[in-house]
Amino acid sequence: MNTQGSSHAAAVYFGLQGFEIEDVEILPRPTVGKPGRKAKVVTLRDVRGFHQCPKCGRRHWQGAFQESVPITFRDCSLGDHVTLLRVYPWRVQCCGGTSREALPFEQEGFRTTTRFFERIAALCTRATVHEVAQMADLSWDTVCRMDKKAIELALGGKEPDLDGVRKIGVDEVSRTGGRRFFTIVTDLESGRVIHVGDGKGKAAIQEFVDRLGARAKKIRVTTSDLGYLKKLQEAFPNAVHALDRFHTVKWMNDAVNEVRREVFGGAPDKEPGRTLKVKQWMLLSAREDLDHSDKLHLKKLMELNLPLYQAYLLKEELRSILRHPWTYLGALRTRLNSWCTATIESKVEKLAIVGNRVRKNVEAIIACFKEKVRQGLVEGTNSKIQRLRVQARGYRDKDYFKLKIFQRCSLPNNPWAEIVL
Repeated sequence: MNTQGSSHAAAVYFGLQGFEIEDVEILPRPTVGKPGRKAKVVTLRDVRGFHQCPKCGRRHWQGAFQESVPITFRDCSLGDHVTLLRVYPWRVQCCGGTSREALPFEQEGFRTTTRFFERIAALCTRATVHEVAQMADLSWDTVCRMDKKAIELALGGKEPDLDGVRKIGVDEVSRTGGRRFFTIVTDLESGRVIHVGDGKGKAAIQEFVDRLGARAKKIRVTTSDLGYLKKLQEAFPNAVHALDRFHTVKWMNDAVNEVRREVFGGAPDKEPGRTLKVKQWMLLSAREDLDHSDKLHLKKLMELNLPLYQAYLLKEELRSILRHPWTYLGALRTRLNSWCTATIESKVEKLAIVGNRVRKNVEAIIACFKEKVRQGLVEGTNSKIQRLRVQARGYRDKDYFKLKIFQRCSLPNNPWAEIVL
């Protein structure tokens, strides 16, 4: 095979059809990358015979002129070298002016090839931006921009579409691990996160309502905690508003913990108090998840204090009520009202507060069972988001964090995760 045929075959092998390899140069000190790292610069010759307008895509069989200064594109590395493609592009006269031609291997908006862009997008689904930047020898900001663009391409925009949304779950999640929050709206039927609002409260809900527009009338069910309940009732007056099981049980868990603090607060000098101060998780854990030895230990501790024992039993009773797959909602209403009465009559102030709160919201709790809401889905989504934040050690760009949330919680078939590295 002659030299020209070899260069053409090599270009085809590397996915550069329509080009020939004119020269390969090893630079000991490249203008990009770390000092001392070698770079392989591949100079290409265009043999396609046409030049494409970057705006309209029209092909021109004759270009205006060829530029004398080459441009370089970052490509996937060959061996242990940073690989750059060098090409002398043509200018085309089209769309009311002169533009640099579009090259088939370049990624729009970046001086990289499409396959290198896809490689970075795939790596970002498996590692943090900092780690990918180190592997690719790029800056953090460059990798971040590439990942943001990749997520937008997979989503078809900056946010998921809202067509067909009928049941939603709303909750807040910490954006920074502190007091800055996102309001997360989840589609309870598909399990996708469909909106991430800044902050929490009425303004964040209104932002979602504005996105919905006329589709707000199609919302049939909403679920949230008490903090969002009134706001959702105002925004969706025709929907059924429910309180999910997680938040209801959380009220009781908080009350049990308060009772424990009152009984064994400070620095206890006796064994039961010291044990419960260290092993308070036994009070809050589901009983079925405890080991047999922990159950025996908890029983001995509970028998020493009646109010704390009452609080623990009432907490477990509420859990059992809300976990049961109720068929007759009248029976559920009766059980909840009986539980509220027992809680109020316990004479323990913290428990009575929870009993009165549950009694006021019995119908909202029953609505979860009536509408067959996927309880716990919203909290499961929040856990995914928290793990995402911890994995990245925080996000300084909140818009990027939003896109990563959509990538993790709205793209079950993420195309970039399927790329073979």
